[in-house]
Amino acid sequence: QVASIMSYDFLMMKPSALIRSPEEVSEETLALQDPQAIVAALERFSPQIAWRRTPDGGWSGSLDGEDTWYEFRIGESPDYTWSICTSHRTDTRSLIPAICDALGVVAFDGQAGTMIVGTSD
Repeated sequence: QVASIMSYDFLMMKPSALIRSPEEVSEETLALQDPQAIVAALERFSPQIAWRRTPDGGWSGSLDGEDTWYEFRIGESPDYTWSICTSHRTDTRSLIPAICDALGVVAFDGQAGTMIVGTSD
């Protein structure tokens, strides 16, 4: 898949318990997230996100950040996770910790295999 080679991916999750490592992620430590609530929270976080509905009924949003582009992928139904993809060519992805703080979520960095818990921790 070309898309996965060209992007740097984050899996976004809402914790129901403290999560500091990927090993602590399970259905018992995560809360289901409502797709419309996620989109609304991201719109409050950054009104510049351009949204469109996907053929499967979910949402796709794009934003040109100061350090890289960000693509948001949110499914149609409540789920434990949603994703953000960024350019693999950048060294910083400054909005990821800010989104974690603003939405009360944690991010799994799929390339580094680590958790991002936001800037306030």
